[in-house]
Amino acid sequence: MPAGQQAAYVLADDTWTIASQPLIGSVYYWANSLGRVLRINPGADAPEDFLLAGGQDGCSTCHSASADGTRLIIGGDITPSTWDLVNNTPVFSTTTVGVPVRSWAMSAISPDGTVVIENGELNLPGPPGGQPGMWDATTGAKLMGTGIDDLVLNMPAFSSDGRKIAYVDHANLSLMALDYDAVNRTAANPVKLVDPGADPTLNGIIFPSVTPDGRYVIYHRGAYPAMLDTRNGTSDMFLASIEQPGVEIRLRAGNGDDHPFYAGDRDRHWNYEPTFAPRSSGGYNWAVFTSRRTFGNKLEGNKDQVKQLWVVAIDENPQPGVDPSHPAFWLHGQDVNTLNMRGFWVHKNDDPGG
Repeated sequence: MPAGQQAAYVLADDTWTIASQPLIGSVYYWANSLGRVLRINPGADAPEDFLLAGGQDGCSTCHSASADGTRLIIGGDITPSTWDLVNNTPVFSTTTVGVPVRSWAMSAISPDGTVVIENGELNLPGPPGGQPGMWDATTGAKLMGTGIDDLVLNMPAFSSDGRKIAYVDHANLSLMALDYDAVNRTAANPVKLVDPGADPTLNGIIFPSVTPDGRYVIYHRGAYPAMLDTRNGTSDMFLASIEQPGVEIRLRAGNGDDHPFYAGDRDRHWNYEPTFAPRSSGGYNWAVFTSRRTFGNKLEGNKDQVKQLWVVAIDENPQPGVDPSHPAFWLHGQDVNTLNMRGFWVHKNDDPGG
């Protein structure tokens, strides 16, 4: 090359097949920098600011989304508490029944978007309402005869098949599971899955999510109560069996425990808020989670400057003693210029069947 002539470089554009079937559904997440929930639709290159289009530009955070993609529960500071995702319109506000707008923060919403269970973990920022029992997502009326009328559940979450509710015991902080009858709106048969444990760096269990078949629960562990706030505490993901209580697996590959990160130890133990997709695909259950790890030269900086959504594949049929997780990848379609967290993976809003 002649002296002084500019060099030209060719970048390789590779396509990788990760699974034999496509992933489905939309992801609803909290963009910290905007203070709003945004949506990533299948195949999109950028997020959709659907709430702004619906006339809501205030704090719409601390949300939950129904697995069928029809309802969003908002626990932030705007008036709507239940949002119609199909028509992009408000449905109900807790203020109409004299309840603060944050009462439904980080609550559970049933797969069909009709039932809410308030979050009883009052050490969360906010905090949420923490009232016992179940509530009608359209009217705010308390449902009676549910089997848990007087039970406060921390971090509740419905399975997408409507058969299980995972939660953390309000008193002893153990991971628990309930059977759920979607027809009669009742819950029964509480089972303890995992104790919080004696390790002070991992004695908090939070943000459980159930596999589509109702067999496993993913969650993150860290030092309680610091790990309740992703700004303060380190954390990693684990998987527990509902069918075999007491069986817990650290998701080493998904966490990146042994991965040779370019940034080294700076990228470890920043994994939070995993949520399973509503349907398995290609032999895997897929979960979107929050991480403060770096991503090549696309995401650099310290842990306060980086917070994005990542995806981990978990074997649909885990084998005893084997880590069922696989190395995580960055979720395409989100804005790299915002701090993003708390993704909910649901069926696309105009195609609840997937």
